Amino acid sequence: MNEKNISALCLVDSSQKEGYGQLDEILWSALDYFGIPYNVFDLAKDNLAAETLDNCSVIILCQEHFGRSLSKNDAISILKAVKSGVGLVCFDGDLHSYNDAFKDAFGLWTSEEGTHMPHLNTWMVRVWNNKHFITGAKDPEFIRFNKPVEVCNIVNIEKDFNLLMSVANSSGLPALVTEKCGKGNVVLFAVSPKIWLKEYFGHGGGFDDVFWKSIVWAAKKPFVMLAMPPFVTIRIDDCSGAPNHFEWVKILNKHGFIPHVSLFTENIGEKEAQVIKQLYDAGMVEFSFHAFTWTKQIFWEPKSPTDHGQGKEYGKKKLAEFFKRLDENAEKWGIKWSKVLTAHFGEVGKDAIPFLRERGIVYLGMPYAFSVPYDAASLQLPEAEMKKLKPFKGQGGVIGYHPDFPDLFVVYQSYEDVPKSVQQFLINKGAIAPNGQKYDFLWETGREKIDVELGAWYAAFGIKHGLNSLLPVVLITHEQNISILNNEEWDRLLSMVDQLTCNYQKIYKSWSYIAEYAENLHNSKIKYAKTVSTQGEIECCLAGKSKITLNLFIFNGDAEHIDQAFKEFPSYQGEETIRFKLDNLIFRRL
Repeated sequence: MNEKNISALCLVDSSQKEGYGQLDEILWSALDYFGIPYNVFDLAKDNLAAETLDNCSVIILCQEHFGRSLSKNDAISILKAVKSGVGLVCFDGDLHSYNDAFKDAFGLWTSEEGTHMPHLNTWMVRVWNNKHFITGAKDPEFIRFNKPVEVCNIVNIEKDFNLLMSVANSSGLPALVTEKCGKGNVVLFAVSPKIWLKEYFGHGGGFDDVFWKSIVWAAKKPFVMLAMPPFVTIRIDDCSGAPNHFEWVKILNKHGFIPHVSLFTENIGEKEAQVIKQLYDAGMVEFSFHAFTWTKQIFWEPKSPTDHGQGKEYGKKKLAEFFKRLDENAEKWGIKWSKVLTAHFGEVGKDAIPFLRERGIVYLGMPYAFSVPYDAASLQLPEAEMKKLKPFKGQGGVIGYHPDFPDLFVVYQSYEDVPKSVQQFLINKGAIAPNGQKYDFLWETGREKIDVELGAWYAAFGIKHGLNSLLPVVLITHEQNISILNNEEWDRLLSMVDQLTCNYQKIYKSWSYIAEYAENLHNSKIKYAKTVSTQGEIECCLAGKSKITLNLFIFNGDAEHIDQAFKEFPSYQGEETIRFKLDNLIFRRL
């Protein structure tokens, strides 16, 4: 039996406090969320052995200035492993600090002097080649950071390489390249790993596909991840069936969506109730209670319908009356309410939580600040609390338990909580206004003006942004905005979204399904994965618990082509191991 570990090996130096301390945000949070199995080797605690390097799929160097910690012998050992087929990803852009043995192997000629420009930093990089797996989801576009980062002055690369990104500071320097070194695939970044800090840009900002795809491309195949499948859904608030008895839902269904329709329950007449039942029975929609009407809240009592600066709890007696009415609605209409809460104005009192739990509504569509009026919370927890949330301090979304109510699970993709530089790009594009609503893709394109093309572009942006970061996509709009569009315009907009995202795999599911999957995925991790024979057999062990079947990502292929398949992992508790053969999987070319 020829066993080989399937994992990343992260080399670090804990004696270098600053760079090591930044790895929580730069590296560990990302590897954990993307479900990449990894081990850590600390040069400050032990000597690096060849056996350690050989028994992994890919070596990751991500600590800034790590080259200063790497001895010549360590570099030679790494190169030997790479030449034998182990992959290498160097996210540390300070390539100049690495010793000559390391740089010579990759043909790197570097300098501390500004040979191309007087400054060695940049605000931007540009996608130079989007025909490669790593950058294949990107347009040939500029990616602007919040703050300038240091770059390595690569004077020349004296061997064959692929240039994927260039430094956009008028120097023409490479920012990201790939190479072959013997049998191994190599990815070299020439920009500081600080780009993965939220202060500079961060994970969840729209650049994560380059991060995780670098690891997948470099890794010796087969490679395994336990990540979020490419789930896509859409949420529509303030719904009453206007203007044509939910015809817009059927058009969404035509394009694959299973929408989350959040109702103004007291606006539903007999005709709308019949349509609700028909759509629900067809399994093409789910319904939640948003509010009774625009001016009558369910979960929290604002000072007035137009004053959301103050408010108070309704009290348990009144809430019991409210939820009884909602139960009667569901029974009368022949539906079950969604498991996901989407509250009007994001206002939810703590007293409402037990009533939600009783009805199995344990998933939150936003990281709500409970018992806080809209004007004081603006749909989410305070910034200090958001920074504690997984996976990326709230940027790009939240997948994790609510810090104040740990039995409630937040499943929230945000294409509005993006780096400041991306937000400015969206403003310049006209997709959002400087002081307007950012999360509704029709807010600036389907209310006071009709711009089908721009609305489609912004919806597609939301899909790409989520899927690139392996986050579940939840597009958001409001019924009153859809209602401004006629059926032909709505259909055309969604057709354009299809076209703009045609290169992405999309799995359309209900938000309730996605939320339940996300919670079970959150509670699971790969304990180990390994090849157990030369016949393409893999053994994988998960630890944690899942009440539902999860899907492992299985990657195969070579430097030219990457193929991916899903392998089902059944529900389990504690630890569970499965074995499977690659030949039994259905792969798709990425």
